[in-house]
Amino acid sequence: MLQKQFLKSVLNGINLEPTDEQLGKLSAYFDMVVEKNKQFNLTAITDENDFVVKHYEDSLFGASEIPVGARVLDIGCGGGFPCVPLAIMRPDLQIVGLDSTAKKVVFVSESARALGLDNLTTVAGRAEEQRVMYGVFDAVTARAVSSLPVLLELVAPMLKVGGRFVAYKTDEMELAQAKNAQKVLNLQFDHSKVGTLSNGERRAILVFKKTGATPPQYPRQYGTIKKKPL
Repeated sequence: MLQKQFLKSVLNGINLEPTDEQLGKLSAYFDMVVEKNKQFNLTAITDENDFVVKHYEDSLFGASEIPVGARVLDIGCGGGFPCVPLAIMRPDLQIVGLDSTAKKVVFVSESARALGLDNLTTVAGRAEEQRVMYGVFDAVTARAVSSLPVLLELVAPMLKVGGRFVAYKTDEMELAQAKNAQKVLNLQFDHSKVGTLSNGERRAILVFKKTGATPPQYPRQYGTIKKKPL
């Protein structure tokens, strides 16, 4: 069980004012993750305070960059970060959590139902194979998934023109190597939100906007994307 006062103070530090109900749901999700972690690996972070900072504060550091009422795709949602904290703290969003590991997706889906999160659904599969999702989303998030050039190719087709990609990174260093990918995929770096978590670790939210249609040859197969990033 999380210390709700600590959780509240940490979220206050990133300009969020959680309700008692939201604090309860965040605390309950911690319990669910720790319990399921006994069956298969969801996270190496199970200390209560570390979990609050490294999963909740980190996941919600980018919450302010997602437009109100947006339809959001969380690529590589894993154990539910950032999609579950976002769904709890941003009930205005409609979020789809996508991950290639089916058992993680099932866990997130079951947890969302248990928490009454009607604004969060899940899909098991690889991003580059989800053609039904192309051009559907106002925003896409990705946290601890891959390098920026790889991410941009996976994300670009999913966004509506004018939509934004909210990339969770440690710093802005990958921007330089992603310039060609931006140009090819009609994505434009808009701005970054840089800061530190409560434990002093650096974080950067990199925000990109989709300026035009994604060329039809993208995304390529994942093996090719990884081997020859744009």
